[in-house]
Formats: sequence, structure tokens, C-alpha cells
Amino acid sequence: MKKLSANGRVIVQGTKDYEEKRQIFNKGIQRFPSVIVLCKTEQDVTEAVRFARQEDLEISVRAGGHHIAGTSVTHKGLMIDLSEMKEVRVDEKQKVAFVQGGATLGDVDQETQKYGLATPTGTVSETGIAGLALGGGLGYLRAKYGLTCDNIVAANVVTAEGELIRVSEEDYEDLFWAIRGGGGNFGIVTTFEFQLYQVGPEVLAIDVMYDYKDAKQVYQKLDEYLETAPNEVSLNTMMMTMPPAPFIPDFLHNRSVITLTGMYDGDPKEGEELIQSLRDLAEPIVDATAVIPYTKLQSKLDAMVPPAANFYGTSLYFNELSNGLLDELSTLLGHAAFPAMFQLWELHGKMNEKSEDENAYSVRDAKYVLLVDVMYEGGGQKEACVNWTEDLYNRLVRYSYNRASYMNGVEPHEDIIEQTYGDNFSRLQGIKRKYDPHNIFRMNHNIDPTKKKPVKE
Repeated sequence: MKKLSANGRVIVQGTKDYEEKRQIFNKGIQRFPSVIVLCKTEQDVTEAVRFARQEDLEISVRAGGHHIAGTSVTHKGLMIDLSEMKEVRVDEKQKVAFVQGGATLGDVDQETQKYGLATPTGTVSETGIAGLALGGGLGYLRAKYGLTCDNIVAANVVTAEGELIRVSEEDYEDLFWAIRGGGGNFGIVTTFEFQLYQVGPEVLAIDVMYDYKDAKQVYQKLDEYLETAPNEVSLNTMMMTMPPAPFIPDFLHNRSVITLTGMYDGDPKEGEELIQSLRDLAEPIVDATAVIPYTKLQSKLDAMVPPAANFYGTSLYFNELSNGLLDELSTLLGHAAFPAMFQLWELHGKMNEKSEDENAYSVRDAKYVLLVDVMYEGGGQKEACVNWTEDLYNRLVRYSYNRASYMNGVEPHEDIIEQTYGDNFSRLQGIKRKYDPHNIFRMNHNIDPTKKKPVKE
């Protein structure tokens, strides 16, 4: 096969690097692209799109390759790999970061922190910035500065026609609205421009572990705290049964716990007093709360996402932590058929102060989001894992906020997509028809431009 451009590299099955490049962090995704184009420039991306259309090949786009559903890997199509387009450049005066589409959160944090600046991202440093930003972007700065998608000020986008355009509030305003939360449906973002804020270099990192037997007390007091929580604080909890691993102290082996992690973005001395009650929600097992480098906090959860493991997952938003919901979570955790992490993150502040139609990300008044990541062994366990996870979703959905899910943490499903985007779905579908009427970019939480919503009787 001929080279597609002067810079990019074409990799086909059986050639060097093919196996490495087709794999993503989720080993459970086993698909085999016919062609992988390893891009180094925006021109490589435009030529790859044109080639795929000419040859009628399905397109997938790999940036970080970190979505649990493996949407970055097509089977027998063409995978556009941005992983070598990782440059991050900071305009310190304008407080804007120019970030190529293949950069990870760690790449962004390392460069912006040289100037004492940051943009809201996620909580695992190896995650790709592109998928995170296009689908939302929940991290420790969400309450103070909003989501990652809220902080996109402009972007270079390769369209379904293979053209490179720059979108912003002034140019292609409809497309700019759509890429902020609408996922990869509308084009390939090769460069983002993100708003930056003064953060770090050291921050007050909240890190407390409680026994799961105190779950109701912990969540009741957390709920009360959030009624007046300052926007400088964002908090995540995780419910899990600790594995009997050698790097974990013996007294925690097979013990069900709740971890509370978060950040106070402000003067640490002032923060100590404002977060003290979070360290006393119950009797703590461990309290590692401390002032640490922002980059260290941002990579602290990396170990919880091991490479080359088999994953499946789901997600839901909630407006309250009812006794029924907490009882269901307790039962599910206590009788989990597979190792599972239940991450329950609070939502308040800046991210919820925006209107649901300010950009495509529409869930603006939920109070919590649940992310469930389930690991399984190979072979015949996948089907059982999928069934167990889907049953979990069905047991919890009745407690949910509008049956909505976080797109960056759930498998693609037509009903979930429509339920989550709500009133924004029709607008997104219209923009999809305008910029990608043939649904070239469909390896994602797809907004099908041809689908008609059923008429309610």
C-alpha cells in the first residue's frame, strides 16, 4: 500500500508495530484494523480521511485509546492514530494551551505546570485529552472552572470531507457548540486551544479511606457538606473490595472500603479548615491528606487502571443518594461476581452553573455521577461480565437522573445516547447532518443523522 503522505506511516497487518499499535489499554477489545495510519501532521489526518472515503473503509480515531468501550479501534477499517501528535504549547500571556490531539492529560499537565497553569482535565494521566474533552471531562477542577469541554476556546477540526477548519465562537459556531460534549461525531480534532488558570504547583490533596460498613454515615455527611461546599473543592469517592495484593497492607486485604479523594484549589492553610469535616465523616482507616504537587495528584489514580487488563463498564447520573440506592450499591459490592470499582463523584459549582444548552454537554444539574469499571479474566468470562454489568445498570437506573450516563464511561447504546443528550439531541443530529451526513465518524457514541425519533402518541 502506498504511503498516504510525506510524514505519516502506514501500518498493515503482518508488518512491524501492527500488534502494538492496534492494542489499547482495554485488552478485552480485540479488533483488527486493515490499515493503521500513524499521523504526525494535520495533513496526514486529512489525507487519511480522504483515502478511507475513497476506499470505503470504516474510520476509527485513536488518540489516547482510553475509552472503556474501545471506540478507537475499528475492525477491518482504517484507524487514524494521533498518538505521535502530542505537542503542547503554552501562551503564558493569553493563558491558552495549544494541544495536539494525541496528547495525554499527563502531557498537558507537565507542560502547563511549568508556568503554574492548568486546565480542567481528568484524573488518570494516561488518558487522551481528545476523547476526554470531546465527551465532557470530569476532574478535580470541575467545581471551580467547569469541565474540560467548557474550556475549549477553539479547535482545528478535520471534517468528513477531509478539509481542515478552525472552529470557535466566531467561526463555525454550530460545530464549535457540538464538539464541546458531543463526542467525535463531527470530525477529528487535531489541535485544541484550552483556557488556562493559575493552579499549583502544589495543592491540598484530600485522601481519606473509610470502612464500607460506615457507608450510609459517610454519604449522609458528605451530602450535607456539599450543600455549602466551596467551588474550590471537588470530591470523588470510590467503593471497592481491596485485593490481597502484596503492595497492599495485610489489614486491608479483602476489606470493603470507601476512598475519598479530591482537591482544594486555593491557599492550603485556608483549605485545611474548610475540608476538616471531610476527614471526620466516620472513623478513618487511613488519612493521607497532604499538600503535594498538582502533577502528583493528577497521576495518583494511574495504578487503578492497569494496562493490558480486560475491562467493561457502565455509568449513571443521580440527583440524590437515597437509602434504596445505597442499599443496592452495598448489595452489588458485597456480591460482585468480578473485581469492580464503583466510583461515585459529586457534582457542584461551575460545571453545574452553566445552562444545559450552552454546549452539547447537557447534564448540568445532577448531583452525582457513578462510574463502574469491572475487570474480568480472558476466555469465556467476557459474556458473564457483560451480563453482570448490564444487570447492575438495570438495577440502578430507576434511581438515576433522567436515565442519563457519562459518555466517557459507558458503552455506546442508542437509548442511553438520546436520554443523556436530552433536548440537545435534535440539535446535535441537525449539525451531524450538516457536517457528516453519511456518518463517516460513527465509531463513537453515535448520533445517527438518518435516524428519525419515534412520534409520541
